[in-house]
Amino acid sequence: MRRLQGDRLLVATHNRGKLEEFAALLAPYGITCVGTAELGLPEPAETEDTFLGNARIKAHAAARASGLPALADDSGIEVEALDGRPGVHTADWAATPNGRDFVQAMSRTWAELDAVSAPTPRRARFRATFVLAWPDGHEQVFEGRVEGQLVWPMRGRQGHGYDPMFQPDGHGLTFAEMDPEVKNRISHRADAFARFAAVLEGRARRISTGSPFEHALGYSRAVVKGPWCFVSGVTGYDYATMTIPADPAAQARNCFATITWALEQGGFTLADIVRVQYTITDAALADTIAPVLGEVLGEIRPAATMVVAGLIKPEMKVEIEVTALKEQ
Repeated sequence: MRRLQGDRLLVATHNRGKLEEFAALLAPYGITCVGTAELGLPEPAETEDTFLGNARIKAHAAARASGLPALADDSGIEVEALDGRPGVHTADWAATPNGRDFVQAMSRTWAELDAVSAPTPRRARFRATFVLAWPDGHEQVFEGRVEGQLVWPMRGRQGHGYDPMFQPDGHGLTFAEMDPEVKNRISHRADAFARFAAVLEGRARRISTGSPFEHALGYSRAVVKGPWCFVSGVTGYDYATMTIPADPAAQARNCFATITWALEQGGFTLADIVRVQYTITDAALADTIAPVLGEVLGEIRPAATMVVAGLIKPEMKVEIEVTALKEQ
């Protein structure tokens, strides 16, 4: 498989929402996305009757015109009771003389379901096909999907396209009601992207909690490089509320909750931890936090160091840093 080189990727779309979604997926790899609209490139006619065929048209046209590797996707929604329609014609159902109107498209979809007395739940799936094309004509293909059901009336204001009427399996919200970060983890594009990530192998991937400390001090919560995951020193904050408990043991539990999340984002688990460093502000705290450390890591038994040192805020009593290795 050919690896993607460089830090700039052309995304063959004029759709701002789609470009932002790709940018969010690629940002942790240090890749900047630019859309074809920004380069003044036209959108080629999508004349094929498959997602793969149309993605190929867009990716190769963009790569040839720009001299850059180009990523294109063709995606759409397939509704079971409508024999897979609108499918590759999803955007066509939204077409108007003044641009695309997906409220019109969703209204038409629901009306057609009513017309055939489709039973509930009204099953559907989003599908995405990625094609990564190089200027020399080489290409690689990646497929993704997410299953769910259609709801009515439409719900939510996030996202784009059919997001307000699509509720993915296992969730009580539509894509348009979800936080974009949550949607980007479970969407059909995320599924295809997980396969696309193989061409990014060898690149460092950076993971952030969104903590103000990370932005202010210029660091990542974790960095993944090959089979390794390095999680920066974590203090006892609950990052959802930016509060920190006074109890050092509770701080240690919060540290491990954040570490667990960061490892999972990188495809690791606590069981992959091979080294841990504890920093405490007073040697007496070792006995206070020991039960928590034993509970979380007692069966894993990584190499460990404990340091007594000051932390940057007086309320911080514990900081935990780990290194994980995924066995090949």
